[in-house]
Amino acid sequence: MFGRFSDEEAVRQMAGILFLKAKYLLKMTIDVPCLDNIHASILVANLCGAEAQSETEGIFFGIAFRMAHILHLPESNTTDDSITQEIKIRTWWSLYMIDQWSSAGLDLPRQFNDDQHRLPMTEIEFWSLKPGQRVTSVSRSGPGLWGHMVVLARIFGHIQNLHQKLANRLLEEAQAEMITQDLAQRFEQFVHELPQSLQFTPDNLRQQAEMGLGRAFVALHLGYHHYATLLYFPYFDQTSAETVNRAIFVARCKYHATSFSDLLRVSQETPDCEAVYLIVAHMTVVSSSALLHTLLFGNQSEILEAKERLFSNFQTLLQLKQYWPGVDLMKACMRSMDTTYTVDRWIVKFLLQHALPMGDDIEQPVTLDLEERGKFVSDALSILRP
Repeated sequence: MFGRFSDEEAVRQMAGILFLKAKYLLKMTIDVPCLDNIHASILVANLCGAEAQSETEGIFFGIAFRMAHILHLPESNTTDDSITQEIKIRTWWSLYMIDQWSSAGLDLPRQFNDDQHRLPMTEIEFWSLKPGQRVTSVSRSGPGLWGHMVVLARIFGHIQNLHQKLANRLLEEAQAEMITQDLAQRFEQFVHELPQSLQFTPDNLRQQAEMGLGRAFVALHLGYHHYATLLYFPYFDQTSAETVNRAIFVARCKYHATSFSDLLRVSQETPDCEAVYLIVAHMTVVSSSALLHTLLFGNQSEILEAKERLFSNFQTLLQLKQYWPGVDLMKACMRSMDTTYTVDRWIVKFLLQHALPMGDDIEQPVTLDLEERGKFVSDALSILRP
């Protein structure tokens, strides 16, 4: 995995060979349920995703999920010290978050429920644990960055359910707005309960980076803005009836897409805070699609800033493509602007099923008038020219 980020070209060129070797070694002990094999399965699954091997990715994630259930994670044994117990907790919740993402990305049923197990402790407390230390002697100040990510992942699961129901026309407008408002309140509660030291500010970003937590801190806030963008994205649909809250939800979607883009840019400019994991590409494309809506349908005063953020997003995608060849740059984003943002099966696939090809099996979205569309496409493409 880390070979992809090496400064040496020769090492980067070996990434494919090392991936095949890792997969081979894991298969040799795949029938042994243990923590090491769970972690190895997660790693190999992510490598499969990076190579656009979505079915194989799902298989290895599935193996990790089943092993975790066989081992009854996150329950601990009487012989476990504090480090082992926390590793089990963090492994369990990592699998939970992976399940939320991969199940949506592969359009598969989720395997984990919203259990009430203890959330991971703060990263500093985890790093301070000593081998052999008894669990009862460990004090916890509350969940850390990883724990707060779990809270967001729970909300994400409900957003997935909402999008599927909207696409299948299973909700009336009033019902959808009620669910959206409820999830919006959960986001507000999340921000309210986030410790002051974990609120996003330039000072907090710098302090977290100094502690070696800059990338995790950025991931938490990128996730927050991405999930919120997803929640409000359906209200761009111009074919839906005008409702009381639609304008508010559209404004919120634009705000979170904008905030995501700004945070992504800042993270790339701040040492030890860069967000370079594969799923950032999908998140960036979703942010760009919301920004494109502003470019196509927004006020004249909004267009310049939208173009600047779109260009910044595109630069990030170019950088990510160096590490992850499967990144398809702005293809899906450009295709989405060729629509009226209708909430249908295509838009759900675009927003959630990031591990699957868009394909031609889904009915094409409604298009704009050809003359208007040509102008909008020309305007959008102009931001990518030097």
